[in-house]
Amino acid sequence: MAERSGTSRRRFMAASALVGAGAFGLGGPVGSVAADEHGDDGMEDGNGADGEFEDDVDILNYARTLEFLEAEFYQRGLDNLGCSGLLESELLAEFGTGDAIRARVFEDLEVIRDHEFTHVEVLGDVITDLGGEPIDQPEFDFGTAVEDPDEFLATAAVLEDTGVGAYAGAAPSIQNAELVPPALSIHSVEARHASFLRVLGGEIGFPDAFDEALDRATVEEAAGQFIVD
Repeated sequence: MAERSGTSRRRFMAASALVGAGAFGLGGPVGSVAADEHGDDGMEDGNGADGEFEDDVDILNYARTLEFLEAEFYQRGLDNLGCSGLLESELLAEFGTGDAIRARVFEDLEVIRDHEFTHVEVLGDVITDLGGEPIDQPEFDFGTAVEDPDEFLATAAVLEDTGVGAYAGAAPSIQNAELVPPALSIHSVEARHASFLRVLGGEIGFPDAFDEALDRATVEEAAGQFIVD
């Protein structure tokens, strides 16, 4: 078991390095293009709080792209591996065959996948309501991260964990304060995902009292590793 544990941990760390050592995550919350166009929100026109985003719809499409990435990552990984393939993970073997987490892990990951697809749909609906054009799903290439069960779980943990930081980084750019609560409602769910995936990887689900905010350039550079088109 000690040897298997060491192998699992090395794979976990290798997957972390693959996605930028924790540099990838989800996008920011949704916002209002109307307020930006008419300048009636009390903030400067154009670049949100810090110049990273043109307007709230830009934040929305940033978020939608990254939600597409996570949703498709889970879809392909779960389809490729299936329940039996996932349970071959050395990381999951550490829980034991009778452990409740191991017994329901595939179903729980399906729920996370469904959450991501719901986020994609809702973000698209909001951007349409605001008069914007939702970005289409890009083409992704995840390589072996959706084929090897340990790499799949390790990569998912990194994506979810850093996603929390990406939300924190985008939040200050929201121009319509009424959209902060729904943004935070997605953020908190992503944090729950992150905690669960960390536990599956043999890590503590809540390692720090504060999460680091990630800027847009860092997130997009890391996400670009998986985006083909």
